[in-house]
Amino acid sequence: MLSSFLISCGYKFYKKPAYFKSEWKTIYIPPWKNYTSETNLGEILAYELRHKISQGKFLIPVYNKNQADLIFKGEVKRIYLQPVSYQNFIQTKERKINFQGSYQLIERKTGKIILKGAISRYEIYRVPLETANVLDPGREEALKMLAKDVSELILQEIMFKDVEIK
Repeated sequence: MLSSFLISCGYKFYKKPAYFKSEWKTIYIPPWKNYTSETNLGEILAYELRHKISQGKFLIPVYNKNQADLIFKGEVKRIYLQPVSYQNFIQTKERKINFQGSYQLIERKTGKIILKGAISRYEIYRVPLETANVLDPGREEALKMLAKDVSELILQEIMFKDVEIK
């Protein structure tokens, strides 16, 4: 009864996307190429995406490219910060972190691009006023939240995209 209620409300359970071939069982997700000064963002994005895909239970992330059926490559193209609100003239209260990137899902054996897309996202984070000796308080947490949101959006794109494979 609960499952029929959830389905009638539009919820879906994770299942293998219709365009996936039956032999695709593993995926390799290297750290994203990163063209920004946020040096660890590529690793954070890859980690979060591996975590999300493993939750879906239709692909198993592997750490060796040669053992994978699929390869997921990503690029961080731009990330920038801007103040949103101020405590006083020189003290920022909230900041907005903007992200732009692109990704590709590739079949390893053939090198064929199955899914390709661009993604942009932002997070607004509060800057703690009581922090001292911290160059940019709240930034690391904002990057982690951003990576979780981006990985969720990418998983949804993989799951629900209508792709025709020739």
